[in-house]
Amino acid sequence: MKRLLYISVLLLSSFTTFGQVNYKVHSLFIYKFTQYVEWPTTTGDFIIGVVGNSPIISELEAVAANKKAGTRTIILKKLSADADFSSCNMLFISEESSKKFKDIMLKTSSKPILIITEKDGLGKKGSCVNFIIVDERIKFEINKAAIESQGLKISNDILKLAIVVG
Repeated sequence: MKRLLYISVLLLSSFTTFGQVNYKVHSLFIYKFTQYVEWPTTTGDFIIGVVGNSPIISELEAVAANKKAGTRTIILKKLSADADFSSCNMLFISEESSKKFKDIMLKTSSKPILIITEKDGLGKKGSCVNFIIVDERIKFEINKAAIESQGLKISNDILKLAIVVG
């Protein structure tokens, strides 16, 4: 399993972006995170919230239609920055909504929600996972301290593939 993860991440991250974000790759990474992050509750539907308008919504809908998070059905919810996020297991904050990052972090503080962003600098500011572009390739930063403060545990296998920022 470790080797398969490593190979799939290498292949996915080798896609060049040519100035555009490849949300299909983002969505596949997000699905992989369901397998390498441990949540305290493992029953009920697995809720992925998306704040703001983003092309990732259609890509995540495709993933949710064909995959599960363990044995849990994946449900996608499009949310506003003012929504109640307490039912979410993951929360993707689009770049356009990142101006509300501080407010969202206050609302999700100490809740078992994996916060995922896509704006430079947000990994160091408390996002659990932050997608970045390095040399025209999609990479991801992981803030281990932020993940732990949310009451989540992350596998060392995924940490080896990330840029650890906290």
